[in-house]
Amino acid sequence: MKVSRFFLFLMPVALIVSCKTKEPVRPAEQYESLFEERLSVINIPVDIDLRELERSLNQQMKGVIYEDKDLNDGDHMRVRAEKQQDIRLGIDSQLIKYRVPLSLWIQYDLGISKVEAEGELAIDFKTAFAITEDWNIITVTEVVRHDWLKKPRLKMGVVSLPIGFIADLVLQNSKATLTRNIDELVQQRFNLRELVGEAWRKMYEPILVSEAYNTWLAINPQAIGMTPLDMKGDKISGVILVESLPRVNIGRPPGNIRAQPLPNLQLRREAGDDFTIHINTEISYGEAERIAKAQLLGQTFSQGKRSVTVEDLELYGQGNKIVVNTKLSGSYNGSIYLVGKPVYNFRKNTIEIEKLDYELSSRNFLLKSAGWLLKSTMKNKIEENMNFLLDYNLEEMQAQFQEQLSTYKITDDVLLKGELKDISIQNAYLAPESIIVDLALSGRLNIKVNGLN
Repeated sequence: MKVSRFFLFLMPVALIVSCKTKEPVRPAEQYESLFEERLSVINIPVDIDLRELERSLNQQMKGVIYEDKDLNDGDHMRVRAEKQQDIRLGIDSQLIKYRVPLSLWIQYDLGISKVEAEGELAIDFKTAFAITEDWNIITVTEVVRHDWLKKPRLKMGVVSLPIGFIADLVLQNSKATLTRNIDELVQQRFNLRELVGEAWRKMYEPILVSEAYNTWLAINPQAIGMTPLDMKGDKISGVILVESLPRVNIGRPPGNIRAQPLPNLQLRREAGDDFTIHINTEISYGEAERIAKAQLLGQTFSQGKRSVTVEDLELYGQGNKIVVNTKLSGSYNGSIYLVGKPVYNFRKNTIEIEKLDYELSSRNFLLKSAGWLLKSTMKNKIEENMNFLLDYNLEEMQAQFQEQLSTYKITDDVLLKGELKDISIQNAYLAPESIIVDLALSGRLNIKVNGLN
């Protein structure tokens, strides 16, 4: 009997307490395991213009190529070989061939006097290329043949200049210098390892893509390879392939990604000239809140004589749903919670908060205390601005990416150009600190090498 009286006493107390509840119970914050990142492959065609190589080679190799100043070294001659005209390059199969025209000045000691003669000699070379595992270019240059363009002849009585001996002397002494200079020039001026290594390191560095939306990109490369060089017409071509796990952050730069050493060259048989990159784009809740607040804070929603004003917003996750904590003032002071699932709308190419509605605790609370709010347009207005957040950033991001890809200077003579054809959302997930959107970017890239300077 005493127990029953005790419960009869507690029941009105409980009712009083429940009637004094000022706002709904806050939904628990929880997250599902993150999705697996997908590896992206970027194909970057590299084009080296033969005419630009030719220009660079002629700038580097000027003047005297070989000179013998000693008359008393056994040949009784002084010889000076000087580049007469520009070197011309050509491609034959997988070899670069070029002709070096030389003007010759010869002084010959007859014993009783010294005579001079001038001539012109052209030497043909060929260079074979190879790329080692550690990204160094090896070149082997050889002399193919020589032609007299103008033979140096001088007759004084029965004396004539030894043309064959002069040719052999010039070839013997100049070919080592010329072939060595050509090989060293290519390796020093076109340092492939340094070029690829610098690009590799830069791909780890976050790039500010959009200042307005605080959007950052890091390519995060995992492996790199290249197709064999193809030589046709006036062009040397190849394709560099980069496997990566790109990251885009909206709201803050990506966390420190430690750059890995440049891996060994992986030779690939073939590759295209396009790319499709899957990027995990992180939109921090703080950034999402900032943009949503710009549209919603201060908005007033009325129903009859009652009204509320949005004072603050908070976003967080609950499983695979996003929770919108809307803090109101006016006829009702406190928080109202709405929940919805972020989904990809293929037709609109946007992320939408599907079926955004009042969370169960909030709905029950409103039915008892502020049912008029359920009839207002507040829920629809919030849902509309959640969609606007992601859609607008997507369009802005595409424009900013294209601006970055228009012309990107790696060095003075090496330019990266690209075209971003499409950017689309594949899916969306909720993480403890951000909304993660799986973006797919497709387009084309090209690296143009203008010379060896």
